[in-house]
Amino acid sequence: MEENQVTNGQLTEEVDKVENGEMVPENGESAMDNGEMVLEEIPNLEQGKIVEGTVVLVNDDEIAVNVGGKSDFTIPLAELTNEKVASAREVVEVGEKINVMVVKAEDEKTQLSKRKADEEGAWEKLKADFEQRRRVTGKIIRAIKGGLQVNVEGLIVFLPASHADLGYVSDLTALEGLEAEFYVIDFEPERHRAVLSRKEVLMEERAVVEAKMYAELAENQTRTGVVTRLTPFGAFVDLGEGVEGLLHISEIAWERIPHPSARLTEGQEIQVLVIKVDQEAKRISLSLKQLTPHPWSGIGERYKVGDVVDGKVVRLTSFGAFVNLEEGIDGLIHISQLSDRRVEKPDEVVKIGETVRAKVVKVDAEDRRIGLSLREAQERKPEPAREHREHREPRGQKQSQSIPGLEEKPLSSNLGDLLAEKMNLNQDQE
Repeated sequence: MEENQVTNGQLTEEVDKVENGEMVPENGESAMDNGEMVLEEIPNLEQGKIVEGTVVLVNDDEIAVNVGGKSDFTIPLAELTNEKVASAREVVEVGEKINVMVVKAEDEKTQLSKRKADEEGAWEKLKADFEQRRRVTGKIIRAIKGGLQVNVEGLIVFLPASHADLGYVSDLTALEGLEAEFYVIDFEPERHRAVLSRKEVLMEERAVVEAKMYAELAENQTRTGVVTRLTPFGAFVDLGEGVEGLLHISEIAWERIPHPSARLTEGQEIQVLVIKVDQEAKRISLSLKQLTPHPWSGIGERYKVGDVVDGKVVRLTSFGAFVNLEEGIDGLIHISQLSDRRVEKPDEVVKIGETVRAKVVKVDAEDRRIGLSLREAQERKPEPAREHREHREPRGQKQSQSIPGLEEKPLSSNLGDLLAEKMNLNQDQE
């Protein structure tokens, strides 16, 4: 009876509105169609159900929403959004259609929440993104133990540290505030739990870039790159878009170097030659030295037999010493050419790192050999002892002129005569 009374009352009220012209639609058609009343549908408000409503009032701390029928429901600011806002006016405006969730369904205590309706919709969308492997967009908000928290359409989702970047990130706080794309790699709808990966997105993007780069690369191309890492066996060079090639230590210089740091520094921009491209193994081999002529080309024009050259001793062996004359050019001083005396070991005469002057005694361009002689180069110079005597002889002549009788006799004989005369003179005095 009571339900019928409510229904009848509502019907009578709706009929009165029609008769008074209050329910005439915008298209001019009557709400009565073939004698039947078109009634506004009033939704069944059940707890947990999501319904659509229209915003009819907006204040700073709350809004009013009509979900059908005569009653409007208020929603406090805290139930509008997860974002930190100062006023509800930042979230919605009058006339806007929004989805709301019925949090509590009681006659005069019905509670609605836009925030929870948005969350539920976001979880449904995230589930579909996971199942169809679609990328999602989010903002990294903070670093936590083991990873980061990401805001994805109002949901706080976990990003493990191992999936934050392509490589290891020592300081995860450096990623805070970053807006990026992610893949959902794990999803548990019952627990409303999801796990993201930025690494898989970056790997996918790098694969596209690499494919394009490898398609453009060819042997004997000259490329500009930046040295990214130095290792004992060579240097890695970024050729663009993160695609790296290896510059082996043997391809850095024509001469032997102990470590790539002897010629290169990280961050240095250099020109390199592409000498090999292996698309399957994703390997690019580079060369720096091959961009310059081979040191032995034209060697016969730069070094001729009889030339005296300077070089640095770089290596000692049992049979001689190797002397570096220029980059990539070492000459050998055979042990027999180190000195005019017999030498048992080269280090008796020269030391590694010492700069020496030697004479070129052989040039073999075909076998890439240069023979040097330290002994013959030294023979070209005046002997120190001879120079010393030549400088002292004039002073000796002056001294001999001041002592009568010493000019024509040997010095030792003159001294003996002088001593004998002095001894005889003393005996005579006694």
